[in-house]
Amino acid sequence: MRKILAPVLIGLGCFLVTIGAVAWFWAPAQVERTPLDTDNTTHLSGEAQVAGGADLSLQATPVLAWSVNQVDSDASTDDVAVWDTSLCVVRDKGGIDGCVDADDPEGRLISAETDVFATDRHTALTVPNGDYVPAGTPQQEGLQNKWPFGAEQKTYPVWDGMIGGAVDATYQRTEDIDGLETYVYRADASATGVNVIGDVPGDYQQTAEYYIEPRTGAIIKQVVHQERTADGIGKILVMDLAFTDDQVQTNVDDARTNIQTLRLIEDIVPLVGFVGGGLVLLAGVILLLTGRRRTPTPAEEPTEAVPVA
Repeated sequence: MRKILAPVLIGLGCFLVTIGAVAWFWAPAQVERTPLDTDNTTHLSGEAQVAGGADLSLQATPVLAWSVNQVDSDASTDDVAVWDTSLCVVRDKGGIDGCVDADDPEGRLISAETDVFATDRHTALTVPNGDYVPAGTPQQEGLQNKWPFGAEQKTYPVWDGMIGGAVDATYQRTEDIDGLETYVYRADASATGVNVIGDVPGDYQQTAEYYIEPRTGAIIKQVVHQERTADGIGKILVMDLAFTDDQVQTNVDDARTNIQTLRLIEDIVPLVGFVGGGLVLLAGVILLLTGRRRTPTPAEEPTEAVPVA
């Protein structure tokens, strides 16, 4: 039995240690990457004051918004994710449940934007356009729609399309959302002489807070305050927008699931592999050594009895 059990334990121990090594050294680079099947819609709501009427005075209205983020898997690679994104903001009236055209008879459309860009699948930072996006696409920079895996309590560059550049998102505090720890970052952006509506130049200001789950880099919650002032017209938009409560809860649930997956692959499997495999391997070696029969020495060899005459 010992002759069979010892090599079985040694083989099992070596297998477990190998699995632990693979999970420790190789798996993180494979699992900590933006999935190529990403296709999600984020729901936002809030309040806005929008210029309207003959005198272009500000008119208060509740607003809804939808942010769509989709990876183009055909254009993406092992290291780069190519994104098709859109953001639509509308007046919340008439039972609206999606974006509308510019010629909507009720005039509910406030803004609609689309974007194409490429990001590093691990760091989430924008990469050079290269051949990833159509020729002539403006080059972007910084973070776009998530933080890197293993986010730190520091400052990150975040893209702002209105100013056409990245702004600093500075770590502010740690805050729990339904028991999930998030890092809160704040980005302040301002610019003059930018197109605030169509081709009309003016001033732009925005403050955004991002609630980030640090292990996955997922944006759990986002709160935005934005103001636009058009030259020769005055203030045309004052808006407060944030993820809906249902959206935040969905993000929390998704983050927990993803964290469990990462912990299983990056923490539990290496622990079981190295510790459990090492113990099994040690037990097999000990069993093998103690199970060997000792070869008798000459002094220990039995002697024949001499008959007594």
